[in-house]
Amino acid sequence: MAFNLDNYEDVNSRVARFQKQFITGRIVSDVIQFDAVKGHILVATSIYREYEDTLPSAVDYAFGDAATYPQAMRKFYVEDTITSSVGRSLSLLLETQHKATKQDMQKVARVENDRRSEEIANAPLAVNNTWDEFVGKEPTPEPVSLNQAAEMVQQAFGEAEPIPTCSHGQRTIKSGITNGKAWRGALCADARLPKSEQCEAVWYVLSKTTGKFRLPEGVE
Repeated sequence: MAFNLDNYEDVNSRVARFQKQFITGRIVSDVIQFDAVKGHILVATSIYREYEDTLPSAVDYAFGDAATYPQAMRKFYVEDTITSSVGRSLSLLLETQHKATKQDMQKVARVENDRRSEEIANAPLAVNNTWDEFVGKEPTPEPVSLNQAAEMVQQAFGEAEPIPTCSHGQRTIKSGITNGKAWRGALCADARLPKSEQCEAVWYVLSKTTGKFRLPEGVE
């Protein structure tokens, strides 16, 4: 499944368009079902063009399952589901290219990448050649352009995760090992500022499936 996240609108942009078009409009989200034990939630969001409207102009739903979130992000699955419900409802009222938002597709991309990585890791080796056959003929590699190489990587693993930004620009990615534990973080773009004025760092999550660091859900 190949798609470009740049083609999808994030929820904040969609809300800003709504507020600009309907100055006195309202966005109301209601929890329809909630099971804290199973980690399930169903949210409905109603959109009103005018504050005085008694009936909504658009209504849509979003279902959240805590089990589908990375461990570090499961405590935010309620807020994330509400955000998804808002974006889906606004798509019924505003002109949009896609109903799904960028946040929705980021989750799809990560699930798909984890699935592909697991398939690759568990795939059996299909090499039946003897050692003599293997070394007897030296392969002649065909030249591959940079664009072709990037396309091959994207086909195998999906889109590369974008570098997140902060209010000062594109964040600086740093990694290291502290007390025997590896870490990776996206730091404030302006390291010249005092620590108190720098944007809060975003810490990557280590995927149990791929063994690689990735951004937590909801971070761009």
